[in-house]
Amino acid sequence: MKTRVLLTLLVSFLLASGTAWGDPLPASLLRLFAREHVPLGGISIYLRRIHARHPLLAYRAHIPRDPASVMKLVTALVSLDALGPAYTWTTGAYARGPVVHGVLHGNLYLRGDGDPYLITKSFWNLLHGLRRLGIHRIAGNLVLDEHYMQAPRAPRGSFDGLRDRTYNVRPQALLVNFQAVEFRFLPGVSKVRVLPDPYPTTLRVIDDLHLTGGACGDWRAHVHLRIAHESGGNLAVFHGYYPRACGTQHLYRVTDNNRRYVSGVFTELWREQGGIFNGRFLTGRLPHGARLLYAVHSRPLADILRSVDKYSNNVMGRLLVMTLGAVKDGPPGSTAKGLAVMRAWLARHHLRLPHLVLRNGVGLSRSERITAAEVGRVLRYAYNGRYMPEYVSSLPIAGIDGTLRYRFLGSPVVGHLHGKTGTIDGVDTLAGYLQRGRRRYIVVVLENYPAADTESGFRAEDGVIKWLYARK
Repeated sequence: MKTRVLLTLLVSFLLASGTAWGDPLPASLLRLFAREHVPLGGISIYLRRIHARHPLLAYRAHIPRDPASVMKLVTALVSLDALGPAYTWTTGAYARGPVVHGVLHGNLYLRGDGDPYLITKSFWNLLHGLRRLGIHRIAGNLVLDEHYMQAPRAPRGSFDGLRDRTYNVRPQALLVNFQAVEFRFLPGVSKVRVLPDPYPTTLRVIDDLHLTGGACGDWRAHVHLRIAHESGGNLAVFHGYYPRACGTQHLYRVTDNNRRYVSGVFTELWREQGGIFNGRFLTGRLPHGARLLYAVHSRPLADILRSVDKYSNNVMGRLLVMTLGAVKDGPPGSTAKGLAVMRAWLARHHLRLPHLVLRNGVGLSRSERITAAEVGRVLRYAYNGRYMPEYVSSLPIAGIDGTLRYRFLGSPVVGHLHGKTGTIDGVDTLAGYLQRGRRRYIVVVLENYPAADTESGFRAEDGVIKWLYARK
């Protein structure tokens, strides 16, 4: 019995001391992990001053982990260097037929090249440009050309079965507003109104929500949405109850496939601007001889990255990967082409990441892998690169914005950490740059264990950063 106890103590000591797994963990971090029930085998830590020869702390830093959205740090680095921070995307409207007395005779063709941020406002501007050209009525059909990108074959929702979640949207060449509808809930005297924006003509909404009293709490748990297909589009039925104390809230959901969604939004916005269209919605290629009527251009890549990283937008990140494939290897862009470009770039720049496993480049996968030390290598390379300011500024700031807006509040870390977060079931990660006085550190924490994505996992992760910041 005594031998077994001594053996257990010895194994615990070896794990804590890091003899087998790298540097020893400080006593304060051991106490933190014990308090938060963090298994020592489920966490990797890599802390290093930017220009130091060796890491300050490297605990299990060479074990491949699931990085979740921290993988976007690799995609951002390659995209910035390969495409340039000023790279833009173009969405155009084309026609072959003439415009006579305000009538476009023939089809209107819409062609996209994968703009990751083609929001409703940008799409409205495209249609407004057509109206300013004097086009009042479209006599033909609307044809969507999405051949610049090869959409992934996996159906929407294949990651976790939740087809209506925006993070599961499939990246495509002509993707408007992330294919999502924003449902706003406005409580009145006796009823809560549900207002969709945009409101595609292919969508019908039934509001069967009951307005109740009491505290707001987790209102999403009591608002249920059922989406059913009907002739010409989809039906969104809300039921459950909504507390008046919640005030105005919103919920983003995917209600239809991309072709019907784009068609419905087009019709809504075109009629809103006084245009007439009664044709059909088709998919096809831009015909030879079609002329450009009007085009809208995206924000530059450096700005796009802020949305990708600060809010961990998966479909935008996946479009970056596909754009790399289309630009460097020729259209149609695809995930496979983009990942090949990324691997070639890493090899060409001698950025060795032997444990790197890429599936989509954004971490929306159960099989992507990288080590904490390799993430640290990526961050160090980016910091010494030519586009360092654009790279760092794309990351959320602790206690200020993005996915770190509500983290580290009340602590000295607020405003001093630029970090990318990642969370899926059983995974919680954080990596970036911590500044303390004139010193700047690379910080990487990867947690992979069943309760990693709970509050205890977040507290453990934050505790590592606070420990480093307080260290003299």
